[in-house]
Parts: sequence; C-alpha cells; structure tokens
Amino acid sequence: MTLLAFIGMSLVWSFSWFAMKLQVDSIVAVEVSLFYRFFAVACLMTILCMVTKKRLKPFKTEYKYFALIGLTNFSLNFLIGYHTTKFIPSGMIAVIFSLSIITSEIFKVIFDGKKIEPKIILSSLIGFCGLTLFIFPTLKFDHNSSNINLIIGIMMAILMMVVFSFGNYLVEKNKQQNHTPLFTSIAFGAIISSCYLIIINYALGNKFIIDYSAKYILSLIYQIIFASIIAFLCFYFLIQKVGAVKANYTALVYPTIALIISSIFENFKFTTLGNIGLIFIIIAIALEFSSNKFFTKIFNVSKA
Repeated sequence: MTLLAFIGMSLVWSFSWFAMKLQVDSIVAVEVSLFYRFFAVACLMTILCMVTKKRLKPFKTEYKYFALIGLTNFSLNFLIGYHTTKFIPSGMIAVIFSLSIITSEIFKVIFDGKKIEPKIILSSLIGFCGLTLFIFPTLKFDHNSSNINLIIGIMMAILMMVVFSFGNYLVEKNKQQNHTPLFTSIAFGAIISSCYLIIINYALGNKFIIDYSAKYILSLIYQIIFASIIAFLCFYFLIQKVGAVKANYTALVYPTIALIISSIFENFKFTTLGNIGLIFIIIAIALEFSSNKFFTKIFNVSKA
C-alpha cells in the first residue's frame, strides 16, 4: 500500500500541471475555474471530515494561520501557477516548483532564527546552478526572437514557489501550535480560499460560466478529485507510514514525468544542458532529505 500511495501521488501531481494548462485554455476565467475547484474541494473535504469524525470547528489560534494559508497555499499559489502556464510549458513550472522544499527550509531560517545547516547551503547552490542550466537552453539569442514571455513565465514560477513555500511554513507552524488534523487543514484552507476567490472574481468582474467541453470538464474533475483530494490522501497515508520527510520524496519523481508529458503535448524539447540542470535539481532535492550528521562532519573537518 505504501508503494502504491507513493506511485499514485507521483503520477497524480505529474499530470496535474498539464491539467492546469487545459483549464487555462478555456472561455472560463482562470479565477473562476480555481473557485470551482476549491469550492468543490471544500465541500468534499467537509463531508470527509464529518465521516471520519475530524473536528470542523477551528480554534481561535487557528484563524490567523488559515487566513494566510488560504491566501498563500490555496489561492495566490494556484492563481500564479495557472497564469504561468500561458508563458512556459507546464513541465518547466513543475521543475521550478519542486525546489520549494529548499525554500521552505529557508523560511524557517528567516522567521524562526533556525541555524543555517550546511546541507541547506549546499542544496541551495546546487539547485540554483541546476535551475540556471535547465533554463539556459530555452533562451533565444538571435535578433529576431524575444525572451520576454519566457522570462515572465520563469519569474512567475519562482514567485509561485516562494508563495507556496511560505504557505508550507505557516502550515507547519500551525500544526506545531494547534495540532490540526490534515483533513481539517485541507477543509479550512479550501473554505477560506473559496471566500478569497469569490471576492477576487467579483472585483475582476468575471462571470461564473461553465465550459461544457469534454477537455474542460474532465480537467476540472481531475483537479478536484485527483490533484486535490486523492493526492492529499496519499500524502497523509505516507506521512503515517514513513514520515513527512520520506513522503516528500515524490519531488524527486514528478518533475521528470511532468517534463515528459510536456514534451508530448506542449512541444517541450529536452537538451543535454537542460538534462544536466534537471539532474542537478534532483540532487539538490535529494540532499535536502539527507542526514545532517554527514554534512556536519564534513563542515567541521573543513573548518579544522
């Protein structure tokens, strides 16, 4: 079951980036599609909490966290991500997003005064080099070409990663203080996100219409059921069985699969330099999961 949960979560998140792209290519505004997604998630997770008898009444100390978690992890994160697919292939977004594991640790250093561990420094440097190598082949240097859309897309993907990382930091802080069950966290986040998205849609004057095409309906169902519900259930199961660190090993898998999907459906082209960059990124993520003792020994030896 543990292996099936790991494979299932890796595959679900791999395809979710392309499903995001299909949502954007529609007559329905991105913000409206996102509202449909998280309103449905809020309803389904509320029912799931009731069935599993998880609490649905938030503590007073939880409001401040979920006001920001709903804004970061469930609203801005995805709003930026959906719009980013207009500029760069979804697989590229997945690769950049996978580095959020490193930036999440950096937020702990910034806000909690956590000591900077040697592995964070090393993984950050390798991740930055890998991202540079991965992006460089996609740039065009002739006079007739413009990199503006690519640069905008990359900057938006990085912003999405930072917003998501900050949201993850808040989720962990809330869990430490309030011990909020995961099902309850998802339900709260989706409910508050739906409220934010209603305000955003009315402010933008978007119409709540439906695209009845099979492409839109199926991608929306996929985002609701698979990318939002099943992915979190698999993640919860993995946390129970192997712990949070090992559960996050999916970040070593889904970027590569997402790129393969992009190469098939979005004409993304693999290059030698880009592949080396991808390997660097995967190594950086793997280092983030490794033991601190090994790096501490090396660091102490180098100082001596």
